[in-house]
Amino acid sequence: MNERVIDNARVESYETEFDKKPEGTLAFFGDKYGKIVRVVDIGGYSRELCGGTHVVTTGEIGLIKVVAEMAIAAGTRRIEAVAGQAAMDFVANHEAQLKAVSSRLNAGAQDVLQKLDSLLAHQKELEKKLKAFEQKATAALADELAGKATIRDGLKFVTAVVTVDGQDSLRSLGSQILAKIGDGVVTLGAALGDKASLVAFCSPAAIKAGHQAGKLVGELSQKIGGKGGGKPDFAMGGGKDVTKLADVLHQAR
Repeated sequence: MNERVIDNARVESYETEFDKKPEGTLAFFGDKYGKIVRVVDIGGYSRELCGGTHVVTTGEIGLIKVVAEMAIAAGTRRIEAVAGQAAMDFVANHEAQLKAVSSRLNAGAQDVLQKLDSLLAHQKELEKKLKAFEQKATAALADELAGKATIRDGLKFVTAVVTVDGQDSLRSLGSQILAKIGDGVVTLGAALGDKASLVAFCSPAAIKAGHQAGKLVGELSQKIGGKGGGKPDFAMGGGKDVTKLADVLHQAR
């Protein structure tokens, strides 16, 4: 498009009968045309039927920059662009952002990509080390809580409020504890932001003895202003009253 703009071709328009329009002239589906139509010819390489206004030469358009592309229907894409001063502003804005990023990375514009790749690789390595550290910490906490299990009717029970960074971590911790105690019930709670989260695990032997994780979580969640449930062997839930979490789990214990 910008090559055509630089060519500065003349834009000509004329009227003719619809059936006599030049071969290759675009007529858009869905539009209704009368017997006489207006043909707009741009440099001989672009012709269409249009009743609207046009520039006199393509050079008047100035710079063109595509800013978006998306699918709007099967086999149909929508392309959005800006031209003229809007395109100049678009480029200037991107250039300013690139300069800001270059400054933050302490790198020249030509070195930004290399510096960014280096930082991302370093971040990935740190995240890998952090994950390994968190896994070790979780395993240690699982050992500690499993060692404090109470025994009743031949089953081991672990009920505790823990500190974790998310529901996935809470679920992982509960699963590890159950694996360590064998037959029993594990019930954990954690404050995640302004909400409380609960998980419960029951071994096959515990289920056979009448314990169900889904029922347990459902009852506990109601007491902290929420809801939850699941299967007999595993369930998750929570509530909005974080202040009651410790008391509710203490009563469950």
